[in-house]
Amino acid sequence: MKNLTNQEWKKLTEEDSSCVILDVRTDDEYQEARIPRAVLANVMNPPAFMECVQSLDKNKNCFVYCKSGSRSLQACAVLEYLGFENIYNLTEGISGWDGEMV
Repeated sequence: MKNLTNQEWKKLTEEDSSCVILDVRTDDEYQEARIPRAVLANVMNPPAFMECVQSLDKNKNCFVYCKSGSRSLQACAVLEYLGFENIYNLTEGISGWDGEMV
């Protein structure tokens, strides 16, 4: 896992149109605002989180964020355990995000 700043995150996700972007916040948080192309995988709901991530391609770059960076660290640890190799954590989460949101 690698921690990324906003600028690093933007650059890498713009260069990789096939990457996976995981929003590991709650459904309510996801509905309020999210980074474009993000898939909801609520890490606080382990069965739903596992169902979502087990359907993903472990060889793709996987970018993970939450509100402040704590839950995404937990999610990254699980992804590493499951065999994902290219995992990137948004260090300040969406609360520090200065890019586009939907």
